[in-house]
Amino acid sequence: MESEYDQKDIVVIDNGTDTIKVGISGEDYPRLIYDNKCGSHSVQNDNDNPNNKPQLLFGQDLKKVIKEKKLNVQLSNPIKDGKIDNVESMKEFWQYILEDGLQISELQQVNLLIIDQVKNTKEYKSKLAEVFFDYLKVQSVLFMNSATLSLFSTGLVSGLSIELGHAVNTVVPIYQGFPIMHALEFSHISGAEITQCLENDLKTYEISLDKFSEEEKQWIIKDIKETMCYIAGDYEMQINSEDNFTEEERSYELPDEQVIHITPKIRYHSSEALFSPAVLNKSGFSLPQMIVNSIQRCDKELRQELVSNMVLGGGTSMFQGLISRLQDDICQIYPGGAMRSEFNFVADFQRKYSAWIGGSMLGSLKTFQSLAINKQEYEENPEGKMSLIHKRTF
Repeated sequence: MESEYDQKDIVVIDNGTDTIKVGISGEDYPRLIYDNKCGSHSVQNDNDNPNNKPQLLFGQDLKKVIKEKKLNVQLSNPIKDGKIDNVESMKEFWQYILEDGLQISELQQVNLLIIDQVKNTKEYKSKLAEVFFDYLKVQSVLFMNSATLSLFSTGLVSGLSIELGHAVNTVVPIYQGFPIMHALEFSHISGAEITQCLENDLKTYEISLDKFSEEEKQWIIKDIKETMCYIAGDYEMQINSEDNFTEEERSYELPDEQVIHITPKIRYHSSEALFSPAVLNKSGFSLPQMIVNSIQRCDKELRQELVSNMVLGGGTSMFQGLISRLQDDICQIYPGGAMRSEFNFVADFQRKYSAWIGGSMLGSLKTFQSLAINKQEYEENPEGKMSLIHKRTF
């Protein structure tokens, strides 16, 4: 297959804890979406591998091996809590993405836009720069935080970025494209925790998925979460009220055609963790309180712009009923009181990919090359690499 990559293109990679989104700048959606999974298996008596280094598998290659069950594969997640946890695995994953996924044969021509968590440090990004320039030998790299790009995907450069992801939820004000870091709020009560809570709820109400493989089971639980679970407007009332959903609305068909019923207690319980961490037997601020805390740490002159432009992003922001509940709860706790209509949420229907879409938009601008770090300037001053990273990461 011949590559469609043009060396003028920018490859945009959003390194998420659940999935890795990949594509080319200027396009509307990611071309490729990979599970954040790496498989390794031992290779014995291979002349090309005298040290018996484990072979790493990713993407469709990994799925095929798991399905065929011919190899004993050890699974791991190279990205954890929004950070690269295993650099050795991840650098091979990136190489696989570029060469096998995007079919790029000459990596030295590649320009990268790398998206990661707003709270990741510049020292951390410096280590990643070594991988891109010294191992993959790409042409240029721009590191950009997901919070700013989520906002940018809606056409805004100032506002409150609320990213609800798989491993981390972050709330951070953005002014003229720059995060106001002292007002950052984050929580680990996010998508993964909600999924685990839902799995426990299904067991509690004797809905067994044990007949399915672990991979199938996790897919089913995630699908139930995304298609059947809502945010309650009044939690206590709705979980204890009569089930007013139709038979079709409360029914979920499993892959083996068995139909299970999703009751109000299952439908509303796990997602309530965003508003009451006690649901998970955990402490911490609710999402509405995180939003209020972040706004209140900003100058008074900026607060009106923030409450008028609150941008939702990430897969966990897709719950039906989320915006209405946020408006109600924020009104109740906002200092000095406020009208419900004052809190304007911007929620694009493709917001689960908002950071990648913002990166695609930024990468298509002529200013990209002036912002990015290119290989020549990175190599010209070995002693000044850290200083360069500090000046040119956002």
